Amino acid sequence: MKTEDGLERIKAIGIAAWTWVGVIILLSMLLFVLYSINTVLMPFLYALVFVYILRPVVNYLDDKGLPRVFALILSYLGIILILTLFGMYIGPILYKESNGLINKIPEYVTTTNGYITDLVKQHPFLKGDQTAEFLTGLANSFKSFLQKAALSVPEMTASLFGGMINFVLAPIIAFYILKDLDVIRTTVREMIPEKHRVEGMQIVKKIDQIVGGFLKGQALVALTVAILSGIALYALGVDYAILLGFIIGVFNIIPYLGPIVGGAPAVIIALGTSWQLALIVVVVLLTVQQIDSILISPRIMSSQVNLHPAVVIFALLAGGTLLGFVGMLIAIPIAAVGKALYLHFRERSNGSGPEEPDVQELESAAKV
Repeated sequence: MKTEDGLERIKAIGIAAWTWVGVIILLSMLLFVLYSINTVLMPFLYALVFVYILRPVVNYLDDKGLPRVFALILSYLGIILILTLFGMYIGPILYKESNGLINKIPEYVTTTNGYITDLVKQHPFLKGDQTAEFLTGLANSFKSFLQKAALSVPEMTASLFGGMINFVLAPIIAFYILKDLDVIRTTVREMIPEKHRVEGMQIVKKIDQIVGGFLKGQALVALTVAILSGIALYALGVDYAILLGFIIGVFNIIPYLGPIVGGAPAVIIALGTSWQLALIVVVVLLTVQQIDSILISPRIMSSQVNLHPAVVIFALLAGGTLLGFVGMLIAIPIAAVGKALYLHFRERSNGSGPEEPDVQELESAAKV
C-alpha cells in the first residue's frame, strides 16, 4: 500500500514538473512571437482599449432595440465629441504647461541645489566630505534625471501614439470587433473541442471579466486621482497644476513607486516657491493617496479583478525588459490573464469543477 502511495506521489510530481516545463516552453514561444511582431501590436492594443470602453454603451443601445451598426456610430460620435472637447480645452493647456515646465527645468534644478547648499551651511554635521559628496551627487543625479526626462518626452510620445497609422487602424479594428462580437464569440466557442467547450468558455469568461475589469478600473482610478490631485494643486497655487495632476494620475497605475515618482515633480516645483508650500504639497498628495487606498480603489476594483501590487510591478519590469514600451503596455493584461487561469484551475482543483453554464448567463456576462 505504501509502495503504491509512493508511486502515485512520484507520478503526481512528475506530471506537475512536466506541466511546468510545458508552460515555460509555451510562454517562451509566446514571448518570442510577441517580440517578433511588437511593432504591429500597437493598433490592436488601442483597438482593445476601444472595445472595452465602448462595448457597454454599444450593448446597452443594442438591447434597447437600436441596430448595432447605428449604436456603434452613435458611440463613435460620442468619442469624437469628447476628444474634440478635450483637444479644445485641455489639450492646449497641457501643451503650454509641458513647454513651460521643460523651459523652467534649469531654474528648478538651481533652486533645489540652493536648498541643499543652505541645508549644509545651517547644519555643521552635514559638512563632512562624504555627506557633501553624497548631497552633490544626489543633486547631479536629479539634474540628469530631469534633463533625460525632458529629452525623452518626444520619443515617449511617438512610441505611445505610434504615428497617425494607429489613430486610423485602431478605431477601424475596434469597429469590426464590436460589430461582429456575437460572431466572434460563436467562432471561439466552436473552435474549442466539444468535450472541453464548457470549461473553455468559462476560462474565456473569467479572462474577459478580469482583463476588462482591471483595465477599466485602473483607468477610472487614475482619472479620479488625476482630477483630485490637479484640483488640490491648483487650489494651493502650484504652477502647472493640470499637467502635474495628469502625471500623478498616469503614474498612479504603478503600485508603491508610482505615486512617489508622479508626485515628485509637484513637490520640486512647489520648492520653487517655498519649502513650506512643498511640505503642504507632500501632505496633500499623501492625503489623496490615502483617499484612493481607502475609498476609491476598493469601490472600483473588486477582489476578482484586482492584481497584487507586487505582480503588477514584476509584470511591468519584465514586459519593459523583454519588449520595451510595448511590453509594458501588454504586461498587465497578460498578468490578468494569468490570474484568470490560476483562479479557474484552483477552483477546479478544489472540487468545484466546471458545470454547464446557462446560455443567457454567458451572453449577459459577455456584455458586461
